[in-house]
Amino acid sequence: METVRDMVWPMAHLTRGSSTQCPMDSYDLTLPPPPPPMPASPTASSAAPPPPPPPAPPAPPPPPGFSPLGSPSGSLASTAPSPPHAPPMLSSFQPPPPPVAGFMPAPDGAMTIKRKVPTKYKLPTLNWIALKPNQVRGTIFNELDDEKIFKQIDFNEFEERFKIGIGGALRNGSNGTEVDGSLQSSKRFKRPDNVSLLEHTRLRNIAISRRKLGMPIDDVIAAIHSLDLKKLSLENVELLQKMVPTDAEVKSYKEYIIERKDQQLLTEEDKFMLQLSRVERISSKLAIMNYMGNFVDSVHLISPQVQSIAGASTSLKQSRKFKAVLEIVLAFGNYLNSNKRGPAYGFKLQSLDTLIDTKSTDKRSSLLHYIVATIRAKFPELLNFESELYGTDKAASVALENVVADVQELEKGMDLVRKEAELRVKGAQTHILRDFLNNSEDKLKKIKSDLRHAQEAFKECVEYFGDSSRNADAAAFFALIVRFTRAFKQHDQENEQRLRLEKAAALAASKKENDQVLMRNKVNQKKQQLPSNGALSLQEAVINELKSKAHSVREKKLLQQDEVYNGALEDILLGLKSEPYRRADAVRRSQRRRIDNNRLSRTLEEMDC
Repeated sequence: METVRDMVWPMAHLTRGSSTQCPMDSYDLTLPPPPPPMPASPTASSAAPPPPPPPAPPAPPPPPGFSPLGSPSGSLASTAPSPPHAPPMLSSFQPPPPPVAGFMPAPDGAMTIKRKVPTKYKLPTLNWIALKPNQVRGTIFNELDDEKIFKQIDFNEFEERFKIGIGGALRNGSNGTEVDGSLQSSKRFKRPDNVSLLEHTRLRNIAISRRKLGMPIDDVIAAIHSLDLKKLSLENVELLQKMVPTDAEVKSYKEYIIERKDQQLLTEEDKFMLQLSRVERISSKLAIMNYMGNFVDSVHLISPQVQSIAGASTSLKQSRKFKAVLEIVLAFGNYLNSNKRGPAYGFKLQSLDTLIDTKSTDKRSSLLHYIVATIRAKFPELLNFESELYGTDKAASVALENVVADVQELEKGMDLVRKEAELRVKGAQTHILRDFLNNSEDKLKKIKSDLRHAQEAFKECVEYFGDSSRNADAAAFFALIVRFTRAFKQHDQENEQRLRLEKAAALAASKKENDQVLMRNKVNQKKQQLPSNGALSLQEAVINELKSKAHSVREKKLLQQDEVYNGALEDILLGLKSEPYRRADAVRRSQRRRIDNNRLSRTLEEMDC
């Protein structure tokens, strides 16, 4: 065995592997014994070693007779084949290459770099929040060693149960370098190093929206330029409006292009955004397409709201019956308040809600109950006053200020369409804008006219009922009318129900009284129908009663011994379930006393007669 200290690093690479690229002065390499020596050449042993060859691979072979070990030709240096692409042989004074990253000895107190664990299958990702190495120091994790767990647990079953997909085995690439006995994963599963100028959340949202869009970018840009809603649906237009690059993003893409960086390194989402950033007036064009696509629906939504406010205002102002109802309410209010506050000449409609809160003495009815009952009794033609009010229910759910804002938005959108049409006068693809303007401008004019009429009608209605139109809310105003109308009907129904209950109670009391009168009349008639020889009849009645009693005693007499039959006891016991036991030859004291008293009373009555 020979010990070599001046061995250059390529030979160490061959004997120890690529993972031990450290300075060779720190190693003592023990080589196997060389083959039998051949005849020595005097010139070879005395010749000086030639200068090192150039570093370009492959390295040229050493000169004939040269032996780095000082041995004759045919020694280890001449007989061992050099590996392909091996680095050139350097002298011992040449500086060694740097060590492989991740295999430097860790200084005292430093964290050991963990190696990647090779897996057979593609496994799911655990979305945990990992600690950085500088965050582990001083914690419990600094005392843990998970690599020893890998040696104690068989993870094959774990991979079989948690692998993703069927037959999703990973393959170790042949081009991967060997690090600590394991191979790196194939480049097929390595994420490409693409560049993105977008923020992470924005990048994710763009990726989702692009998949929903499902159109090539060229078709999208062509549809935007032509404002064609047949090629680009309204849903996709709204999706693109959320994807429009911001000013900061446009600036970033411009700088990227100016610096002449490779566009192919950008992600697909960034390429998509880059193309969108080059579209002139993209925000305006998408807004026009959205406006044209929603115009008809907007008109159908706004028009009924405008008409309901106008109709409700006009009908409420012109209602004769509602005016008469308010007149009756004013009379009752002045009757209550004239001695305390003096008579009032009118009241605001908000006061209608207080009619329910004013209770009677017994707290069983309110002022509105009494007013409704009075109207039913004295003015029945006013009970259906709500029939003269049209559209108050719909108007109560409409906010007039929102309708005005919607109409203003329609006008702004129409101005945007007109400006775009003027910019395209000399260009092509203007027929879509012209057709839209011809069909939509008249509809917008009509809505604006109807809105002005509704505003004027509502203003006149509010002022007619004594309120200020400056801060009047249409929804709140008509909701007040709807509440009063419903409360009026409800209180009328309660009054009718109370009347029905009172009539039923009176009828029941009258019937009870009549029944009592009839009973008294029947008793008197029986007394009058008694014959003159009442004593004789009484005796006959007593005799009949005694006979019936004797008959009942005979029915319940004791059985003689010879009359007892098999099962007689069971029959007696069963009979006791339906009727309690009584002696057949006796009567209860209370019953006997009652019979005697009745006889005595009847005898006395007969004697009095």
